[in-house]
Amino acid sequence: MTMSTNMTRPAAPAADITAAAQGLWQFQREEPVADDGGRQVNDCFTFVLQGDEVTLRLLTLHLGQWKTPDDFYRLAARWQGRMLQYRPPFGDWTDLARFERGRFTDTGNGKRRLFARIEPGAVAAFNRAILDQRAPHDYRLGSDGKRR
Repeated sequence: MTMSTNMTRPAAPAADITAAAQGLWQFQREEPVADDGGRQVNDCFTFVLQGDEVTLRLLTLHLGQWKTPDDFYRLAARWQGRMLQYRPPFGDWTDLARFERGRFTDTGNGKRRLFARIEPGAVAAFNRAILDQRAPHDYRLGSDGKRR
């Protein structure tokens, strides 16, 4: 069987990885690394993985660009091997964190950020809105907030 090199959804990891990765995750600590693969780390502090969606806070840097009132979004998620990716409201698939040894990590900028699974009561005060119910992002919205 031949696979196209232009596939948008790579094969998902084993079901046990996907099931183990579900839940509420928060930055726990950071450690230095010599080889970071030349990539940047995310500034994500807390995220929730539920099925094929991830909820997280994204900062809107462009004035006039549509955003949610609290900067939290429930976005499409997918796996690229052990790397969890999300699709931002107006961008391409983006790496969030790698799931390995029962936890998420994000490596770049000479550091490894480690995330721990937490209970809702442990969410940092500035991220409590992540616990609010919200609809999945409507990808038909343009950056002006109007449906395409």
